[in-house]
Amino acid sequence: MIKKIAALGLAACISAACFSSCETTPPTPIETTTESGTKTYDVEDSVLISCLGQADENGVYVIPDTITMIGESAFAGDESLREVVIGPNVKAIGSGAFQYCTSLEKVTIAEGVESIGSSAFYACSSLMEISLPSTITRLEPSTFYGCEALETLSLEHIQYIDDYAMWYCSSLESVTLSEELTAIGDWAFSQCQKLENINLEDCTRLESIGDYAFSVCEMLRSVVIPEGTKSIGILSFYECSRLTDVTIPSTVEKIDFAAFNYTPWFQEHTADYLIVGDGVLIRCTVHPMYLDLADKGIRYISSAFWNAEMSGYAKEYGYRYASELESIEIPEGVRVIGSSAFEGCVALKSVVLPSSLERVESNAFYVYSVSYMAQTQVDMEKCESLEYIGNYAFYGCTGIEDIQLAPSVDYVGAYAFAATKAYDSFMEAAKDKENENDRYLIVGDGILLAAYVQDGQTSVTIPEGVRVIAGSALCGWDTAYVPEDTTELSTSGISKYNLSYQVTTLTLPSTLEIICDNAFFRMTKITTVVLPDSLQIIGNGAFAFCESLSELSGGANIKEIGSDAFSFCTTLRFFRFSPNTVRIGSGVFAGCSALESVYFPEGLAFIGEEQFSDGCTSLMEIRIAPEARPRIYSITGSLAQNIQVNYYTENS
Repeated sequence: MIKKIAALGLAACISAACFSSCETTPPTPIETTTESGTKTYDVEDSVLISCLGQADENGVYVIPDTITMIGESAFAGDESLREVVIGPNVKAIGSGAFQYCTSLEKVTIAEGVESIGSSAFYACSSLMEISLPSTITRLEPSTFYGCEALETLSLEHIQYIDDYAMWYCSSLESVTLSEELTAIGDWAFSQCQKLENINLEDCTRLESIGDYAFSVCEMLRSVVIPEGTKSIGILSFYECSRLTDVTIPSTVEKIDFAAFNYTPWFQEHTADYLIVGDGVLIRCTVHPMYLDLADKGIRYISSAFWNAEMSGYAKEYGYRYASELESIEIPEGVRVIGSSAFEGCVALKSVVLPSSLERVESNAFYVYSVSYMAQTQVDMEKCESLEYIGNYAFYGCTGIEDIQLAPSVDYVGAYAFAATKAYDSFMEAAKDKENENDRYLIVGDGILLAAYVQDGQTSVTIPEGVRVIAGSALCGWDTAYVPEDTTELSTSGISKYNLSYQVTTLTLPSTLEIICDNAFFRMTKITTVVLPDSLQIIGNGAFAFCESLSELSGGANIKEIGSDAFSFCTTLRFFRFSPNTVRIGSGVFAGCSALESVYFPEGLAFIGEEQFSDGCTSLMEIRIAPEARPRIYSITGSLAQNIQVNYYTENS
């Protein structure tokens, strides 16, 4: 009864439309259970830790003036809450603060509130009205994820919209964006099926639109990408089935895989070459007999020649003549061949690459097929500026007999040259080499492209001088070896067997700078690894599924660690990042069931989502910079409420 009277008193103050003059005394911390459900109220150092069942008979709750922060999950799952009023004394709304408040219809947030945490209003399926003050400038991941009743929203002060921020706001019809907006994250407005009006053209500082950002926005009819935008992500406008009008400015340098392919706008363009932005080729309708890419100002080739039919889609979504294309000469001036640009062009016999080329993205020339062996030869002789080769970039190009990479290349992704004649010939020859150093395929400026691991070999020492370990490099193949356990079979698409699972000792050279994607994937018996201080980058999945890896040391100068880098290292107990690490991908420790504690470095520029998973059953503690608190649910994923999160202080 005391709590109900206090709530009524607060509601009366709100009816007088006054945030600051209504001073209230909050109830004593308490938890009770009544017929209407659990009631809790707990405050620590002005942080509202838990507040359930405290709304008045109208479902209204006003945050007391003494509160400066609404803690993580403070109101989570409170189905009695219909309206909440947050005054100016509150500076932060924690991650998941109102998640699953399925009856919450209205939220008023006063000027002065500075941050809203990730998933703060996750699955508030009845939320229809919310106003954001000018003091909030960022939407964290999944902030309004699944707010199905929300019809309109003003984001006129938001400078950054993170991943999934508005995902499946299925009633959202109109959004007002800020002129100061700089980036729209992956899946940010995906599944906003009624979204019809969005003022992208006003966002004069917008630089990037993320993967799937507006996918399945079925009512979206017109999009004007503003001047200054540089990149548009994978399938950004996938299944925007009414999008007929698209304007792309000259500043756009990158349009990733099939960004517009599934829109009427794309389908209605029947010109020979659809080149937009700063020389981005996104569609070609020319028969291979008449194909000529020269002198067209092309700088970036998107998925213009992708074989949609081989991926299970109708021909018109990709290059209609992909199965007939036998040769292609990429003209000078092209800097990037994008993801899946020529994927599935299984008839390709000849590819000539230009001296201007800097990047070949993942799957660019993926032509492997179980039913057809592509004879693709690739001339890379002029590629003196090439820096990056993505995962599976030339996978299945059997005509590649020799791999010569320029000194400029410093990253080669997983299986980039697998299923080529050069790769297979090396493996066959390496079987008979007695000297271990002769079983390493080293190309370019110290790039270890592949290593043959003999049957029974338990120790691997990477030679000094190796600067880069390419993706999936540590894979030994032997057609004569049949493992007893079928889980040891390779899943790469090559009908041979991976022997690297038997290696127990791995020694890395002092010259090593980069470990690329999946480099040591599923080396299940290595137990300890000493990382050299020369190492700067660990790629995606680099040590994934190294199930016996219990100790990592060294690596004092690592700057970047990719997504899933140590996922499913099920005996790894502790991890302390280098203080020099500035970027950490997503899911780095997913499935690490023995992991007990992780110390994240201060000064991180970026940390990805869901570092952990349900499989991290031993995790008790993480330490992280206080700046990460608004995203803590995004960072910790499903374990958010089950672990101790300690934030660094000046004295810690």
